[in-house]
Amino acid sequence: MSRRLPQIIAHRGDSAHAPENSLAALDSAIAAGADRVECDVRIAGDGVLVVSHDADLSRIARRSVLVDDTPAEELARIAATAGASILPLATLFEAAAGRIPLMLDVKSLIPAVIEKIAGALTKTGFDPRQIALGLRDPALVATARNRLPTARILALNGSTTPVEAFLAEGVELIRLWERDADAATVAALHAQGCTVWVTTGGAGTDREVGDCGIDVLYRLIAAGADGLLVNNPGLGRQAVLSAA
Repeated sequence: MSRRLPQIIAHRGDSAHAPENSLAALDSAIAAGADRVECDVRIAGDGVLVVSHDADLSRIARRSVLVDDTPAEELARIAATAGASILPLATLFEAAAGRIPLMLDVKSLIPAVIEKIAGALTKTGFDPRQIALGLRDPALVATARNRLPTARILALNGSTTPVEAFLAEGVELIRLWERDADAATVAALHAQGCTVWVTTGGAGTDREVGDCGIDVLYRLIAAGADGLLVNNPGLGRQAVLSAA
Protein backbone atom coordinates (compact mmCIF):
# COMPACT_ATOMS: atom_id res chain seq x y z
CA MET A 1 0.00 0.00 0.00
CA SER A 2 1.36 3.44 -0.90
CA ARG A 3 2.23 5.78 1.93
CA ARG A 4 0.21 8.85 2.79
CA LEU A 5 1.31 11.88 0.80
CA PRO A 6 2.75 14.86 2.67
CA GLN A 7 0.79 17.76 4.09
CA ILE A 8 1.26 21.15 2.47
CA ILE A 9 1.98 23.73 5.17
CA ALA A 10 1.69 27.33 3.98
CA HIS A 11 4.74 29.14 5.34
CA ARG A 12 3.49 32.44 6.82
CA GLY A 13 0.32 31.73 4.84
CA ASP A 14 0.35 31.99 1.07
CA SER A 15 3.22 34.43 1.39
CA ALA A 16 4.09 34.08 -2.29
CA HIS A 17 0.89 35.92 -3.17
CA ALA A 18 -0.09 38.00 -0.10
CA PRO A 19 1.66 39.81 2.77
CA GLU A 20 3.19 37.24 5.09
CA ASN A 21 1.32 36.32 8.27
CA SER A 22 -1.74 38.30 7.13
CA LEU A 23 -5.43 37.42 6.95
CA ALA A 24 -5.15 37.69 3.16
CA ALA A 25 -2.31 35.12 3.23
CA LEU A 26 -4.47 32.84 5.41
CA ASP A 27 -7.44 33.07 3.05
CA SER A 28 -5.26 32.56 -0.03
CA ALA A 29 -3.59 29.51 1.52
CA ILE A 30 -6.97 27.93 2.21
CA ALA A 31 -8.10 28.64 -1.36
CA ALA A 32 -4.87 27.10 -2.69
CA GLY A 33 -5.53 23.82 -0.88
CA ALA A 34 -3.05 24.06 1.99
CA ASP A 35 -3.48 21.50 4.77
CA ARG A 36 -2.14 23.82 7.45
CA VAL A 37 -0.94 27.41 7.83
CA GLU A 38 2.30 28.27 9.63
CA CYS A 39 2.66 31.56 11.49
CA ASP A 40 5.25 33.16 13.76
CA VAL A 41 4.46 34.16 17.35
CA ARG A 42 6.11 36.85 19.47
CA ILE A 43 5.14 38.85 22.55
CA ALA A 44 4.58 42.56 21.92
CA GLY A 45 5.61 45.28 24.35
CA ASP A 46 2.18 45.30 26.02
CA GLY A 47 2.19 41.52 26.54
CA VAL A 48 -0.13 40.75 23.61
CA LEU A 49 0.81 37.82 21.38
CA VAL A 50 1.37 38.98 17.81
CA VAL A 51 2.07 37.24 14.52
CA SER A 52 5.52 38.44 13.43
CA HIS A 53 8.50 36.57 12.08
CA ASP A 54 11.14 39.19 12.79
CA ALA A 55 12.16 40.75 16.09
CA ASP A 56 11.83 44.21 14.52
CA LEU A 57 10.06 45.90 11.62
CA SER A 58 13.13 46.73 9.52
CA ARG A 59 12.41 44.19 6.78
CA ILE A 60 8.64 44.49 6.44
CA ALA A 61 8.18 48.21 7.22
CA ARG A 62 11.67 49.76 6.97
CA ARG A 63 11.44 50.89 10.59
CA SER A 64 13.86 49.82 13.34
CA VAL A 65 11.02 49.22 15.80
CA LEU A 66 11.41 46.30 18.20
CA VAL A 67 8.38 44.02 18.55
CA ASP A 68 8.96 43.31 22.22
CA ASP A 69 9.21 47.05 23.04
CA THR A 70 6.09 48.18 21.17
CA PRO A 71 2.36 47.74 21.89
CA ALA A 72 0.46 45.47 19.51
CA GLU A 73 -1.78 48.21 18.11
CA GLU A 74 1.22 50.39 17.29
CA LEU A 75 2.96 47.47 15.57
CA ALA A 76 -0.12 46.85 13.45
CA ARG A 77 -0.35 50.53 12.50
CA ILE A 78 3.31 50.81 11.49
CA ALA A 79 3.18 47.58 9.48
CA ALA A 80 0.01 48.67 7.69
CA THR A 81 1.63 51.89 6.48
CA ALA A 82 4.09 49.72 4.54
CA GLY A 83 1.47 47.30 3.22
CA ALA A 84 2.54 44.64 5.70
CA SER A 85 0.71 42.90 8.52
CA ILE A 86 1.21 42.24 12.21
CA LEU A 87 -1.90 40.68 13.69
CA PRO A 88 -2.78 39.77 17.26
CA LEU A 89 -2.55 35.99 17.44
CA ALA A 90 -6.14 35.91 18.74
CA THR A 91 -7.32 37.54 15.50
CA LEU A 92 -5.63 34.82 13.45
CA PHE A 93 -7.19 32.14 15.67
CA GLU A 94 -10.64 33.64 15.11
CA ALA A 95 -10.11 33.77 11.34
CA ALA A 96 -8.77 30.20 11.10
CA ALA A 97 -11.17 28.49 13.52
CA GLY A 98 -13.10 25.70 11.82
CA ARG A 99 -11.31 26.36 8.54
CA ILE A 100 -7.71 25.13 8.77
CA PRO A 101 -5.20 23.86 11.37
CA LEU A 102 -2.25 26.03 12.33
CA MET A 103 1.44 25.56 13.02
CA LEU A 104 2.85 28.10 15.47
CA ASP A 105 6.54 28.95 15.23
CA VAL A 106 6.99 30.19 18.80
CA LYS A 107 9.90 32.62 18.77
CA SER A 108 9.81 33.35 22.50
CA LEU A 109 11.79 31.07 24.82
CA ILE A 110 10.03 31.97 28.08
CA PRO A 111 7.49 29.58 29.66
CA ALA A 112 4.93 32.40 30.00
CA VAL A 113 4.40 32.30 26.23
CA ILE A 114 2.73 28.90 26.57
CA GLU A 115 0.24 30.26 29.08
CA LYS A 116 -0.50 33.20 26.80
CA ILE A 117 -1.11 30.89 23.83
CA ALA A 118 -3.41 28.72 25.94
CA GLY A 119 -5.33 31.81 27.00
CA ALA A 120 -5.73 32.99 23.41
CA LEU A 121 -7.03 29.56 22.37
CA THR A 122 -9.58 29.56 25.18
CA LYS A 123 -10.68 33.11 24.43
CA THR A 124 -11.22 32.48 20.72
CA GLY A 125 -12.50 28.91 20.91
CA PHE A 126 -9.81 27.61 18.56
CA ASP A 127 -9.42 23.86 19.12
CA PRO A 128 -5.95 23.09 20.58
CA ARG A 129 -6.05 19.75 18.74
CA GLN A 130 -5.69 21.80 15.54
CA ILE A 131 -2.41 23.33 16.72
CA ALA A 132 1.15 22.16 16.08
CA LEU A 133 3.16 24.06 18.68
CA GLY A 134 6.64 24.67 17.31
CA LEU A 135 9.16 24.99 20.15
CA ARG A 136 12.81 25.99 19.93
CA ASP A 137 13.79 24.95 23.45
CA PRO A 138 13.27 21.39 24.73
CA ALA A 139 12.89 22.86 28.23
CA LEU A 140 9.46 24.19 27.18
CA VAL A 141 8.10 20.78 26.19
CA ALA A 142 6.93 19.76 29.67
CA THR A 143 5.18 23.10 30.20
CA ALA A 144 3.46 22.84 26.83
CA ARG A 145 2.27 19.31 27.49
CA ASN A 146 0.93 20.29 30.88
CA ARG A 147 -0.92 23.39 29.67
CA LEU A 148 -1.92 22.22 26.18
CA PRO A 149 -2.09 18.43 26.39
CA THR A 150 -4.01 17.96 23.13
CA ALA A 151 -1.77 20.16 20.97
CA ARG A 152 0.97 18.53 18.94
CA ILE A 153 4.53 19.48 19.89
CA LEU A 154 6.86 20.21 16.98
CA ALA A 155 10.62 20.28 17.43
CA LEU A 156 12.14 23.37 15.81
CA ASN A 157 15.62 22.02 16.31
CA GLY A 158 18.71 23.99 15.42
CA SER A 159 22.45 24.19 15.98
CA THR A 160 22.05 24.80 19.72
CA THR A 161 19.07 22.46 20.14
CA PRO A 162 19.72 19.26 18.17
CA VAL A 163 17.02 16.76 17.28
CA GLU A 164 18.30 14.42 19.97
CA ALA A 165 17.42 16.90 22.72
CA PHE A 166 13.78 16.89 21.60
CA LEU A 167 13.71 13.12 21.10
CA ALA A 168 14.86 12.77 24.72
CA GLU A 169 11.69 14.69 25.70
CA GLY A 170 9.54 12.28 23.69
CA VAL A 171 8.78 14.72 20.87
CA GLU A 172 7.79 12.78 17.75
CA LEU A 173 7.11 15.61 15.29
CA ILE A 174 10.38 16.91 13.89
CA ARG A 175 11.14 19.82 11.57
CA LEU A 176 14.11 19.48 9.23
CA TRP A 177 15.60 22.06 6.91
CA GLU A 178 15.68 21.15 3.23
CA ARG A 179 19.48 20.87 3.30
CA ASP A 180 19.24 18.08 5.91
CA ALA A 181 16.22 16.23 4.54
CA ASP A 182 17.80 13.42 2.57
CA ALA A 183 16.10 10.04 2.35
CA ALA A 184 18.43 8.39 4.88
CA THR A 185 17.86 11.06 7.55
CA VAL A 186 14.09 10.99 7.07
CA ALA A 187 14.06 7.18 7.16
CA ALA A 188 16.10 7.14 10.38
CA LEU A 189 13.59 9.46 12.06
CA HIS A 190 10.69 7.40 10.76
CA ALA A 191 12.33 4.32 12.27
CA GLN A 192 12.15 6.08 15.66
CA GLY A 193 8.43 6.66 15.21
CA CYS A 194 8.76 10.30 14.17
CA THR A 195 6.82 12.40 11.70
CA VAL A 196 9.03 14.70 9.62
CA TRP A 197 8.09 18.12 8.27
CA VAL A 198 10.58 19.92 6.01
CA THR A 199 11.06 23.67 5.59
CA THR A 200 12.10 24.38 2.01
CA GLY A 201 14.79 26.89 1.10
CA GLY A 202 16.92 28.65 3.69
CA ALA A 203 20.52 27.97 4.71
CA GLY A 204 22.29 25.49 2.50
CA THR A 205 20.30 26.57 -0.55
CA ASP A 206 20.35 29.66 -2.74
CA ARG A 207 16.73 30.49 -1.89
CA GLU A 208 14.80 32.35 0.78
CA VAL A 209 13.10 30.27 3.46
CA GLY A 210 9.99 28.66 1.99
CA ASP A 211 10.94 29.27 -1.64
CA CYS A 212 11.37 26.28 -3.94
CA GLY A 213 10.60 24.89 -7.36
CA ILE A 214 8.52 21.85 -8.09
CA ASP A 215 11.67 19.76 -8.64
CA VAL A 216 12.65 20.33 -4.99
CA LEU A 217 9.17 19.31 -3.86
CA TYR A 218 9.32 16.11 -5.91
CA ARG A 219 12.69 15.28 -4.33
CA LEU A 220 11.42 15.84 -0.79
CA ILE A 221 8.30 13.80 -1.46
CA ALA A 222 10.49 10.98 -2.77
CA ALA A 223 12.68 11.30 0.35
CA GLY A 224 9.64 10.53 2.50
CA ALA A 225 8.79 13.94 4.00
CA ASP A 226 5.45 13.95 5.82
CA GLY A 227 4.96 17.71 5.51
CA LEU A 228 6.36 20.48 3.32
CA LEU A 229 6.58 24.12 4.42
CA VAL A 230 6.33 26.29 1.34
CA ASN A 231 5.62 29.93 0.49
CA ASN A 232 3.50 28.87 -2.48
CA PRO A 233 0.97 26.29 -1.26
CA GLY A 234 -0.65 26.08 -4.69
CA LEU A 235 2.63 24.80 -6.12
CA GLY A 236 2.94 22.42 -3.18
CA ARG A 237 -0.55 21.06 -3.83
CA GLN A 238 0.34 20.62 -7.51
CA ALA A 239 3.42 18.58 -6.60
CA VAL A 240 1.51 16.36 -4.18
CA LEU A 241 -1.29 15.70 -6.68
CA SER A 242 1.27 14.87 -9.38
CA ALA A 243 3.00 12.43 -7.03
CA ALA A 244 -0.25 10.69 -5.99
